[in-house]
Amino acid sequence: MSSLVIEIPTIADQALGIMKRVIDENEKTQKITDQASGPLPLASALSDFFQLASGLEQEEQKPESEAISELGHYTLDLLDRLASQIWHLDIHDQRDNMARLFVSLAVWFARHNAVQDNLQATADSFAILVNGEQDSDELANLSRFIDEVLESASDEIKTDEDKSDPWRPWRVLNLNSGVAATRALDTQLMQTTFEHMERRLPYDLPGFFADGKRQMESQDVPEEVNQLISQYAEKWPFNSSH
Repeated sequence: MSSLVIEIPTIADQALGIMKRVIDENEKTQKITDQASGPLPLASALSDFFQLASGLEQEEQKPESEAISELGHYTLDLLDRLASQIWHLDIHDQRDNMARLFVSLAVWFARHNAVQDNLQATADSFAILVNGEQDSDELANLSRFIDEVLESASDEIKTDEDKSDPWRPWRVLNLNSGVAATRALDTQLMQTTFEHMERRLPYDLPGFFADGKRQMESQDVPEEVNQLISQYAEKWPFNSSH
């Protein structure tokens, strides 16, 4: 998998490729008949965003957090609409491209001081990319990208009061950050990531480290990686109360 480039021209090209696929498919099938909510108005809205974002990227001073946060919410909603159209048109070859698009824009907004409250698709997209990646450097990058997005999450998401949904974005993002760091076999990154997880997701750590220890023991990994996982597994012992 090629490296993600968190720059608007590259992200815009990704979106254009996906959007063109959707427009072409709908022209053939005519499955989406509502002119007002179809692919063409969505393409226009995305084009307007990328023109605006390109200008923001050139400015030395970042926009105020409230304004960029509203823009981020609006833009990720546009991507949700694009994903919905892909599903409606029964397109099966754009899953990874959409995942890269969601992730790239979420990281871009995080770097521009946005507070993000619409992270479900972003969390799912990170999971897709982490699960499909084998290169250790790219896994390390993904773990760092996830950390940037987690830092930008809204207070409501960070508080993580309702733990009833195992697929909530806060949990999915934190766990995949840990998985990516561990699979990267980078002990310094693992240490940093695990310390963040202790603060952000302590309830899930016993199971996470128990599972990580089992997997590392069955694989040929550096001894220092095994030692670090074992250290944290002992610190966060797994038992039936978890």
